[in-house]
Amino acid sequence: MFPIPSPEQQLLGIVVLTVFILAFLVELMAGRIHKGDRPLRDAGLTLAGLSAHVLLSSPVVGTLSGILVLMFFQEGAGVMAGTNFWLAFAVIFITQEFLHYWLHRFSHEWRWFWKLHRTHHTAENLNIGVLYRYNVFWVLLLPQSWFGPLAIYLGLGEPYVAAVLVTYTVNALTHTTFRWDLWLREKMPWSEPFWRVIERIITLPDTHHAHHAFGKGAHPNGNYAITLFIFDTLFGTAKIPNRRQTRFGLPIGKRLHWAEELFWPLVKKPLSPPSKKSIS
Repeated sequence: MFPIPSPEQQLLGIVVLTVFILAFLVELMAGRIHKGDRPLRDAGLTLAGLSAHVLLSSPVVGTLSGILVLMFFQEGAGVMAGTNFWLAFAVIFITQEFLHYWLHRFSHEWRWFWKLHRTHHTAENLNIGVLYRYNVFWVLLLPQSWFGPLAIYLGLGEPYVAAVLVTYTVNALTHTTFRWDLWLREKMPWSEPFWRVIERIITLPDTHHAHHAFGKGAHPNGNYAITLFIFDTLFGTAKIPNRRQTRFGLPIGKRLHWAEELFWPLVKKPLSPPSKKSIS
């Protein structure tokens, strides 16, 4: 029997979904949701990734992590409830970000993980919908999902929720089609020294758009951090282009079968022949 989400997890799910819907509506009303060559495919991949959180991640990860908690922390229910909020928040946030940096990096450096992750990179137009565009099994690897039951069981539900919301907010702000960082820099040139510091510490659209791009200003094999870009700075995977990117996706993106994008390694399909347009 699958576990019932805790009040903290229910609240987190409601807030995250609300933020996503509002951000999507803002982009839609602003005319920023540009239709690609295959709009139904793009929408389907996003909806599938979003559904995987509810139908796969929550029950499977919740069950397995709950079993692990009871195996190794059987007497620990609420034992850390008195921990200082900001201390607990910092430890959870930094640990999750560190683990996600390496998961994301490995997914680009190891071929097996890349095939699980590449669905996130086949979008030819970057917008808030890309946030959930991924292989359905990718959700089973996210450290935030595994941390939740343990943190809540130990009495750290509130700092855990706060940490995930910060990560999610930054993730949304860096996937949106709005290049708000470059706009602010152009409107306030006197703030440039501030940006030169912050862009090496916090992930901005400038660096994450470069991660999704190819061609000029692209850096797909780097800029892996969700929020704490300082990990890229420290581990030598940072590239800061300070420019807008014009091409997103993968050169072979159109040749991938939608079923493999969603369900690899259970579904494997050969690449379709290159079109004349892709060759030219």
